[in-house]
Amino acid sequence: MHKGKRWTGRLLAWMAVAATWLVAGTAAAAATQWKMHMVWVPARVEAQYYQKFVDEVNKQASGKLHIQLFPGATLGVKDVDMLRVLPRGNVIQIAGLYPGYMTRDEPEYAVTLPPGVVPQPEQLDKLAPTLKDIYQTTYDKWGIKLLGFVAHPVRDTHLMCKEPINTLEALKGKKVRVWEKAQADTFAKLGISAQIVGQNDLYMAMRTGVVDCSVYPIHFGLTVSLQEVAPNAAYLFPYVLHPLNIIVSRKAYDALPPDVQQILQNAANKIEQESFAAYLQGQVDKTSEDEWKKKGGTVLAPFPEADQKRFAEASREVWNASSRQAGGKAQENHERVVKALGW
Repeated sequence: MHKGKRWTGRLLAWMAVAATWLVAGTAAAAATQWKMHMVWVPARVEAQYYQKFVDEVNKQASGKLHIQLFPGATLGVKDVDMLRVLPRGNVIQIAGLYPGYMTRDEPEYAVTLPPGVVPQPEQLDKLAPTLKDIYQTTYDKWGIKLLGFVAHPVRDTHLMCKEPINTLEALKGKKVRVWEKAQADTFAKLGISAQIVGQNDLYMAMRTGVVDCSVYPIHFGLTVSLQEVAPNAAYLFPYVLHPLNIIVSRKAYDALPPDVQQILQNAANKIEQESFAAYLQGQVDKTSEDEWKKKGGTVLAPFPEADQKRFAEASREVWNASSRQAGGKAQENHERVVKALGW
């Protein structure tokens, strides 16, 4: 008799739990489901900020909106196709994007903010409102909304060489790896040979003598074990580029109730502030330098201030000439950025 009562009690308890799960599951199913594309793998600092954004939205919009983040481009969408894929809001509804990937469809972004032209990382804060206007003007044409920025994790760009080199004069006669044309043109203006080599080919290019040095932040150099083949690193210029974007399909966004739209915006604002503060503090750079040394690399004295100034001036000359040559929207954006910088 007692056993029957205990069994009945347990059954009722399990039924109550099951009912709770059913209600929770029904609520989750009722929430709008979004997929978010991101090219970076979870271990990258950038990816961690995007994950924090997703976690914040899912917490604040529980039962109304749920975002699932797909890192490493696992949804099969390429960043270069983002302007064409995202607006439909069916394959993905939200994404992380580096604006430099828009150059196929919007060529002006190749010269909007090339690396090396801004001499102080702190100036990126001053540029942020102008850059938001520039990006949103483009996104409006495609049916996309810019929610906010995620700052790059690193602040410093180094030159990493087989030999200990930290002057522009010592670089002459060496072959330098860069990651985009503006940098190659800048080094050419300084009488130094440079060529574009992708990250995946960088280690072997250095090891086999295709290049002698590489322009790269130490943090990223560690991800390809560059300290093994180019152990001598010297600071050359700040890593000031297009900030990373959080963008959403306007169609999907407009379908949300106002309170959920505000949750998305608030979360984007929060992540933007946190990531920019970390960028300016340079903690990732400091940690990476320590790791570089532990793994056998050497951090040399920075390039002399005179050399840093020469490089920045050459970068701006290339930037100005490229913008004039492109004309139209490219030149207009260039003038807006220059004005925002107060030059």
